[in-house]
Amino acid sequence: MGKFDNLNDSQVPDILRRLARLETASPVNNTAIGRGGVTVYDGGVIDIENGGLIVNGTATIHGVLNADGTISFTGPVTIAGPLTITGTTNITGDVTSTGTFTNNGPTNLNGATKTTGTLSVEGVTTLKADLNVTTGKIKAGGLTVDPSASGGSIVFSGGGGVQGVSGVTAMKGAGNAGVITNNTAAVFAGASQLTVGDGYVTIDGLPTVSGVAANLYMDPSTSAIKRIV
Repeated sequence: MGKFDNLNDSQVPDILRRLARLETASPVNNTAIGRGGVTVYDGGVIDIENGGLIVNGTATIHGVLNADGTISFTGPVTIAGPLTITGTTNITGDVTSTGTFTNNGPTNLNGATKTTGTLSVEGVTTLKADLNVTTGKIKAGGLTVDPSASGGSIVFSGGGGVQGVSGVTAMKGAGNAGVITNNTAAVFAGASQLTVGDGYVTIDGLPTVSGVAANLYMDPSTSAIKRIV
């Protein structure tokens, strides 16, 4: 049986229609990439204009990540290598550091600062405001300033010190000798006691002597010293 070509049933028009669809199609606008992946090589670049990049999995960069715009992180960020920051850094949240913190430049602390551990200052310290010690002591070598002892006291390493309580200031040596002052008199206390007040001087505990001319008189009732004229 012979074959007859039907010119009215040609496939050329269908081929032309399919070619037209291929020429006007945009298959990349909705594309799925399987396990084979996409490789951009030989200096090729993926340029995203007025769009975005969403990574729901993991983005791994083995080279250099250069960001010229704003980087915003809303989740945890882990940095395992060295971090170098050359610009201004603003931190509005809490910062916890478990390693050694080294600052080679000036540091400005404009807010309240709390240190619960030991603070070691090995350089020169300049204090331009008050130093308030609410608990504890101030120690400078063997010198101790204790705000709570006897209303406040200074104790020297060689013995003795200075105390102030109830309006009385006492300066004592290693023994009982010392100087006690209040709002009326100064008392030099020791084996004998000398009191210098407003217009009077008294001495208690003086030794006695006889056979000499007297030019001072001591009142036996008040121990006041008076000059004989």
